[in-house]
Amino acid sequence: MKTDYLDVVQFHSSPSRQTLEEHGALEALLELKEAGKVRFIGMSGTLPHLMDHIAMGVFDVFQIPYSAVEREHEAAIATAAQKGAGIVIRGGAAKGAPTEGKQAGVQWERWRQARLDDLLDGMTPMEFILRFTFTNPDLDTTIVGTINPGHLQTNLDILQQGPLPPDLYEEAKARLAAAGSAPQAGGG
Repeated sequence: MKTDYLDVVQFHSSPSRQTLEEHGALEALLELKEAGKVRFIGMSGTLPHLMDHIAMGVFDVFQIPYSAVEREHEAAIATAAQKGAGIVIRGGAAKGAPTEGKQAGVQWERWRQARLDDLLDGMTPMEFILRFTFTNPDLDTTIVGTINPGHLQTNLDILQQGPLPPDLYEEAKARLAAAGSAPQAGGG
C-alpha cells in the first residue's frame, strides 16, 4: 500500500463487545495502534451494541446512521461526541428524504406524519435533509455518496448554505419526535 501507517481502521457490522474481545480482533488493532501502524480505531456501529462500544473507551471515531427521519442513534451520537470521539454520519441523505414516487416505507411515513413539507420554504426535500443532518452539533462529517457529478455539485451547493436556522431545526425536531423519529432514551 506504500504507506507506513493507516489513518483509520474500523470494525463494521457493529459486533458485540464479547465478539470483539473473544476473537482478539480488537486487541490486535490496539497493538497496531500502539506500534504506530494505525492512527485511529473506528467502529461502524448501531444500536444495540453502540452504547457498549462507546463505553469501552477504545474507539476514536464512530460511523453511525442518522437522518431527520432516522434519529434513533441521536443520543448515542451525542454521548460519543461528548467522550471526544469523531462522528461520521452515514445515511444522512440517502435514507432521509422521500423521492418523487416513493410513497412507502418508514422514512416516508415519518416525513409525512411530521408535515415536513410545510417547513421546506422553497427547499427541496433533499436540501432540507442534508441541512438537517449537517445541523447536528455533534457531527464531524457526513458521507453522501453518489456516482452522478450533477448530484455531487447539487449536494455541495446545498451544504454551502450551511446548517438550518435554529428555529427551523428545533421545529423539525419537535415535529419528527411527535411522528416517531426521535432519539432513544439513553441511546439504547
